[in-house]
Amino acid sequence: MSTLIVGWIGLGNAGFPMAANLAKADYSLLVHDVDPDREIKFVAEYPKCRVAIPREEAFKACDVIITMLPNGKTVQDVLIGDHGIGRSLRAGIYMSAQITRVADHVQGTVVIDTSSSSPMDTRALGAELRKLSIDLVDSPITQEALHAIDQAGATLMVGSDSQSALEKAMPLLRTMSRHIFVMGGLGSGHIMKTLNNYVSVGSILALCDALVAGKSSSRKAPFCLLTAYQVKSWA
Repeated sequence: MSTLIVGWIGLGNAGFPMAANLAKADYSLLVHDVDPDREIKFVAEYPKCRVAIPREEAFKACDVIITMLPNGKTVQDVLIGDHGIGRSLRAGIYMSAQITRVADHVQGTVVIDTSSSSPMDTRALGAELRKLSIDLVDSPITQEALHAIDQAGATLMVGSDSQSALEKAMPLLRTMSRHIFVMGGLGSGHIMKTLNNYVSVGSILALCDALVAGKSSSRKAPFCLLTAYQVKSWA
């Protein structure tokens, strides 16, 4: 069983199965969602996990916080908004190596954002969290096939300005994914996610054009296109 204390915020269609992958790997999670029924359902299925109540105090002890929320603005609100938890998280401490004789940095809470957020918002959030001595890692998801995330089959695109934060995040990311691509500094994961979505939408539009063109020449053409050639495009 991992000794990391992990907080999870967002138990929606993607967040629930991703958090479940960690729970199945014997991580004990503190979970929060705006829908209390989702929280109750999760801890009922995974008894080692518990609901983060009260939220600010519960997350205070966390080594890592993972967010899976609708967008970057929501992530910002949860972390640094008027009632955000950022100020209650454990700050990193920088000390003289001569004093510690071991390291010049005691790491605080690391925040991993797996949401589909704007790269600019992510970098702005990282700057605000840095003022609190908290490191942010962006790690948005995609998947090779529908429901791949249910079986820890996500593909993660990762960005971080802190090597130590990345090392702390990696065991958790590996547990939730089949592929991990470290893209560069903070925000680069969300840049790649944006490009991935762009390519995905382009393939869907091309498929729609092919269906229209095929229908005009043969009623069977669209059916053959989707079955015989197994044209698939998963966002």
